[in-house]
Amino acid sequence: MTFSGRVVHPAGDGVVYGTGSVERHLAGLVERSAMRRPFVVTTGSVVRAGLLDEVVGALGVAPAGVFAGSREHTPAPTVVEAAELARASGADGLVSVGGSSVVDLTKGVALLLSGDVSLGDPRPLMDRPKLVHLAVPTTLSGAEFTSAAGITDPTSGHKRAYVHPSLAPRWVVLDPLLTRATPPQLWAATGMKVLADAIEMRASTRASPLSDAVAGQALVLLGEHLVASTLDDADLDGRARCQFASAMVLLQLVGVGLGLVAALRHQLGGALGVAHGVASTIVLPHVVRWNAAAAPDALEATAAVLGAGGVEGLIGRLEALTDELGLPRRLADVGVRRADLADVARHVLADVAVRTNPRRVDDVDDVLAVLDAAF
Repeated sequence: MTFSGRVVHPAGDGVVYGTGSVERHLAGLVERSAMRRPFVVTTGSVVRAGLLDEVVGALGVAPAGVFAGSREHTPAPTVVEAAELARASGADGLVSVGGSSVVDLTKGVALLLSGDVSLGDPRPLMDRPKLVHLAVPTTLSGAEFTSAAGITDPTSGHKRAYVHPSLAPRWVVLDPLLTRATPPQLWAATGMKVLADAIEMRASTRASPLSDAVAGQALVLLGEHLVASTLDDADLDGRARCQFASAMVLLQLVGVGLGLVAALRHQLGGALGVAHGVASTIVLPHVVRWNAAAAPDALEATAAVLGAGGVEGLIGRLEALTDELGLPRRLADVGVRRADLADVARHVLADVAVRTNPRRVDDVDDVLAVLDAAF
């Protein structure tokens, strides 16, 4: 195959990072975005930790309102509820404070505020102007760097991706001080999700020298700092470097794509409520083994970056890292039943992420082979 491809630049304006970034930069970004009535979207855990007060105090203006009812996997009714409150408040901008579910919820709010069409058929809304969204993440999930929102239909359990450049947050503020109350297992699991993304990027059918280099350096940062920053929430430098690794990886995804790990976590999350980071951690070694023959060079190079020898060495390194972080290794350990696997596999076949997996995912049996191994 000839040397060719594409590099897609992110839709947002930029990222500010480092300890104290919220206090130093947020008010300026609010002013730069011409917000006079920002609507803040967050979750109860952020409120209980006192972090919301820190962010609101740094806005520079009074918020039009606050919605603190974000729920894991972003159920569609929650998006509708938050959008109605934001519309009633007269909001002229959006600020998200929290993890990926909060960010996706805020993207969904921006989508619904751009017109009177339901989430069932959002196509007429996609190209309409959206309110500016400033994101202040508290985990390593990375949704703040993408133009996709994953929203779950609670009836079917299917998680649908809504994708458009206008949904990307305009600015992201990475401040490790905002991660102090993030539970260690959540920090670890979202870090493993980013690590899985980096590995899938390097094995993607659309990988490029740029994405390989970026993902490789992100793996170095995560390999050096994820465990230490999980064990010590006062390790602000390590946490800042893990945040930067997340930015590096996620800013490349739009042009590179992921693979079977991403598709599995989307559907394990939407249908069964398994957290994305946990699902990624569990299935990653099994997807690596399943893909090994289709992407030997990429996976062996990744193994070397993480100080392992060969694909089996990489799998061993991932399993050891999972144990160091105290994360589960089996789907059965997080409440998944064997009877659930067939439905998950069917949903995975329709997930956009499988399109760039290095090994073709042709039928339900392909997906079940991985799920059975991870069970």
